[in-house]
Amino acid sequence: MDASRLLSVLNDIESEFENGLTRLLTTLVQQYTTARDSPTVDNAPTIQKTFASLLEFIDNGRFTNYPPSKTGILRAIEGDAFVGPGLKGRLNTLLSVAGQTTAGIVSALTALQADVTTFKKSCAQTKAGLEALGLSPHSISPGAFEVGVLIPETLVDHKLSSLVKELGTWNKILRGFQEVAGEEEREVTVVGLASGSYEAYIPLGLLAASYLSRTIDKVLEWYSKVLEIRKHRLELKELGAPTAETSAIQKHEKDLIEKGIEALAKEIVKEAHPKVDQTRKHELETHLTISIRQITRFVDRGGNVEVASTPPKIAEQPATVGDEATSEEKKDYDRLLDEYKKLNLQAQKVNEIIRSGSALRQLPARPEPILQIEMDSDEDTTAIEKHPKRKAEKSS
Repeated sequence: MDASRLLSVLNDIESEFENGLTRLLTTLVQQYTTARDSPTVDNAPTIQKTFASLLEFIDNGRFTNYPPSKTGILRAIEGDAFVGPGLKGRLNTLLSVAGQTTAGIVSALTALQADVTTFKKSCAQTKAGLEALGLSPHSISPGAFEVGVLIPETLVDHKLSSLVKELGTWNKILRGFQEVAGEEEREVTVVGLASGSYEAYIPLGLLAASYLSRTIDKVLEWYSKVLEIRKHRLELKELGAPTAETSAIQKHEKDLIEKGIEALAKEIVKEAHPKVDQTRKHELETHLTISIRQITRFVDRGGNVEVASTPPKIAEQPATVGDEATSEEKKDYDRLLDEYKKLNLQAQKVNEIIRSGSALRQLPARPEPILQIEMDSDEDTTAIEKHPKRKAEKSS
């Protein structure tokens, strides 16, 4: 586990509690305690309002769209039970027990609160220890984006040669997204090795990050659809209803993904940066089609990929000016309003990239592939390497 990334997770946990989680949880316990001690008073509306506020806080918190790499660290320290969706699930379960009395709820909530306090204390001690050693938390500068590729050891059979090959594939994939976005290419740099997996991280610009995060979101969509198809097919089989032949189902699943991959590649190339050579677009579309297929297969085999960034600060809308304002004041207001709209639009784009880029955290464990994806042997050599101009640039 990378210590700087662990420290970053600990900072996120601390911020979540300080920014309202502790207060809302404490308030909920207090209100249920009051209801237990004053059974003749109707405290239900107040309790419901506080509980709704608590769930809303969790849904809007940083752990709802937490990237897979950080989610892995959170689970490793068993923190997923105290923040984010894990805590929300515990609260819903705790408050939905059939026949549960108010006294029972108070007892369960008090126990949860005690566990939270112990967890917070452990996090604070660990954080202090890491900081005392001179470590700094991993951070991404505002407006910057980082792609994380998480490669399970089992996927590369614990072999260095296989790991190098996998990283080489990702190098080609990301360079293609960067070219379509009109961005400078960067080599993949391995910055962390974790128990059970290898982690590689690389910076990307806004446009390339948006393309890749959209791809990640689509992979989740395709995988979820295949899981749903298989689930319903199994249900029909258990009910004794006739089901389609396995080969027909597999063909449908394969067509669903292949058509989706081709459509996404066309969509991304259509939005390519103006500086991209028009004569390269067909070649780039071929490259992206192969790359998206490789990403989908990588995820199906148990790998994970994410796009992370620092959530932007919410811009403040400028105060309106009245009719009595001078022309200079009105001009200044128009300038500030235009700047606010641009910042707000930029923030929406970044937040959407963060949401889509962390989508694969929703996937279940993938012990074996289930998608009908076949890779041709020549797909190891992607279109981007065949471009003569790029070879000339590298040799110069």
